[in-house]
Amino acid sequence: MTREAPISRRVFLTRAGTMTLTLGSMPLWLPRIALARSPYAAGVWLAGDHHIHTKYSPDGQYEIDRQIAQAARHGLNWCVITDHGGPRHDKVALAQAYPELLAARARHSAMHIFQGLEWNVPDAEHASIILPPSPEEAKLIAEFEARYDGKNFSRPNTPANAEADALAAVKYLQSLTPKPLFVVNHPARTGRVSPMELRAWADAGPDVSRGFEAAPGHQAASLVGSPRGHYDKQHASGSWSGYPKTSYRTWGGYDWYVSQVGGLWDSLLGEGRPWYITANSDSHRHYTDHTVVDMATYLTHGYVTPTKRKSERHGDNIDFWPGEYTKTWVFAASPDPLAILSALRTGSMFTVHGDLIDRLELGVTSADASAPMGGTLVLDRRGEDVEVVVRIREVSADNFAGRRPRLDHIDLIAGDILGPAADRESMTNPTTRIVEQAPAKDVKRQGEWLELRRKFTKVEKSFYVRLRGTNRAVDAPEQDTTTVDPWDDLWFYSNPIFVHIGPFDPSRDRQGAGS
Repeated sequence: MTREAPISRRVFLTRAGTMTLTLGSMPLWLPRIALARSPYAAGVWLAGDHHIHTKYSPDGQYEIDRQIAQAARHGLNWCVITDHGGPRHDKVALAQAYPELLAARARHSAMHIFQGLEWNVPDAEHASIILPPSPEEAKLIAEFEARYDGKNFSRPNTPANAEADALAAVKYLQSLTPKPLFVVNHPARTGRVSPMELRAWADAGPDVSRGFEAAPGHQAASLVGSPRGHYDKQHASGSWSGYPKTSYRTWGGYDWYVSQVGGLWDSLLGEGRPWYITANSDSHRHYTDHTVVDMATYLTHGYVTPTKRKSERHGDNIDFWPGEYTKTWVFAASPDPLAILSALRTGSMFTVHGDLIDRLELGVTSADASAPMGGTLVLDRRGEDVEVVVRIREVSADNFAGRRPRLDHIDLIAGDILGPAADRESMTNPTTRIVEQAPAKDVKRQGEWLELRRKFTKVEKSFYVRLRGTNRAVDAPEQDTTTVDPWDDLWFYSNPIFVHIGPFDPSRDRQGAGS
């Protein structure tokens, strides 16, 4: 029997439903496991994808088993099947798709396969709902879809279609045991997810509403002449008026919310919110596959059927296989589905394109403790020193484009924890900045690892740190064009670590992070 590490008052690693520290009216969920040694001394890295479609989506094509086989072939350890909600889809999922998912689990025993749904969020966008494996998982997701999906018509009354319905749905997810997870998909694509809604969902479901896609799927779109990520929309009815035109496009393959230093994600982190990022394929149909599907069978049988015809249009399909281009790497306590879900819930993960890196150990240490990605380090007093320690492993083999990417530089980003935003429309954190841009050639090498250290001396204010890096010699991600080669423009992003000084007091901690 393995003994647990002693619990420390200095270090917290966010575990759902364990502890709360009150920030005004907003709960800050903190970690509970002490880490006097390296936070990465015990655990396992597992790559995955939480947004995958099959023939049970009207714009899908492939069998569940085929998508999972492709995920395994491209280096994934876990995946989530998230077919679209829609008219009577809940019944099809329960009676037809779920037995196939169970059969796939039996055939692919090394792959952790989650039951999920791409939820049509009422009066908003899409989201991945991820269920903990259980005998009731299919019934739970079917009941949720029938109640709350904006395009489901299984019930005789009008489907959910208002912001209040979305909020009720998040509260319903929060009421379930064990807890599912709710991740907002392609959040900036249509402008229909406002800063106010993000905050409302986080408040209504503090254990289940934990973040959004930083890097949307459809990354192969620009290989066939479409906007990268299928971010081809513009302001329309239902879009929040506060978003600029530039928010409707990806930047270095990443969503505008995340790619802009000091932007919307940093605004949420500046409140101390445990709001984390993921990346995925959103795989529907591979960009090299020009098979035409018969969509009429979706209405009659609940799934689409491939035909023998080939499309002459070079742009109908815009996806990579799961894991082929995009990975979310989680650091889990064990190779177990519940441990993977816990890692996703607690921000113990990083996102990457094109296998630019395959390990990222980001930690913050004080004199006697250390915290990892997603964690919180609490300092007893002002004036203490902390050190950010970064260890990155570049890949030692070609990626799935047959190329060997090389890291150009790393950006260490920090911002102040300002407390709850007085303005719920806020989408900036003016304190967030790049504190160091480190060329990879100048970073210390230890075998296959790169190691970067940065001291924050005499810390006076609560703050957070996060990381990103790229293979490109540019200071910041550029707005993507329809001709960009995604394999030439690779980025990774970490999740944050929070550093708090004593009990958090928003009125006291408003002026700046350590030097």
